[in-house]
Amino acid sequence: MFIRKPTTIVFVPLLALMVVFVVVVPFFGPSPIMTVFPVMSAPNPDNLLGTDELGRDFLVRVANGGRISLMVGFAVAVLCMTIGLVIGGAAGYYRGAVDLGLVKIAEFFQVLPAIVLAIVAAALLGDGMWLIVIILAVTMWPGVARIVRAEAMRISQMGYVESARAVGFPGYRIIVSDVIPNLMPPVLVATTLTVGRAILIESGLAFIGIGDPNNPSWGTLLSDAQGHMREGWWLAVFPGACIFFVVLAVNMLGDALNDSFNPMIGRVK
Repeated sequence: MFIRKPTTIVFVPLLALMVVFVVVVPFFGPSPIMTVFPVMSAPNPDNLLGTDELGRDFLVRVANGGRISLMVGFAVAVLCMTIGLVIGGAAGYYRGAVDLGLVKIAEFFQVLPAIVLAIVAAALLGDGMWLIVIILAVTMWPGVARIVRAEAMRISQMGYVESARAVGFPGYRIIVSDVIPNLMPPVLVATTLTVGRAILIESGLAFIGIGDPNNPSWGTLLSDAQGHMREGWWLAVFPGACIFFVVLAVNMLGDALNDSFNPMIGRVK
């Protein structure tokens, strides 16, 4: 059902094309720091996306920046899913004091402002892509954990889970073999949407100067383009378009995935 949806047919190739672009172009293009081209040259056959204020090929810089943005988005999503499965699965299955304690921990991390925490961490520990990944994962995993907890509570009441308990299987084995596999559909949807949120937040942080200056992401390229908007429109348009289309594709695919897992919701829409 998911594969046949028009949304999937349009946005899966778009996302795949973007991934291929950011992976392949830096290998075949010039160095992103090579300043041998005309300064502030508009898009042309020699430089398909033009050049920047230092004469660097902008196509390679956009591709190189996309590596950072996509890596941050997918790394944050995987970390959020992993932490959410562990915390939410334990809270929903064991309930009681375990549930209460883990929920309080999730609530604590949920109220942490990602941007403020990133600013403080950058001031104390320095800039770095993995520092941003850790900060975003720390502040975003509670959303996934809540979904996991709710599903784990529902599944733990099912007959096959009760049968596993009656046989004498330990709780951790039941969680791994019965609970987590059956709660994955909504978790996959939430994880997909987390990718887009992480890319947007990382781009916003990079735009205000929080990021690795040696590996500029799309947000950093947008920030650098501020002083050249009139004579170099392409410096802002192409990174901004990449952020827009990637986040749009991820969110649309997440919505299509949700409709596929819940067919009745799709009919209501």
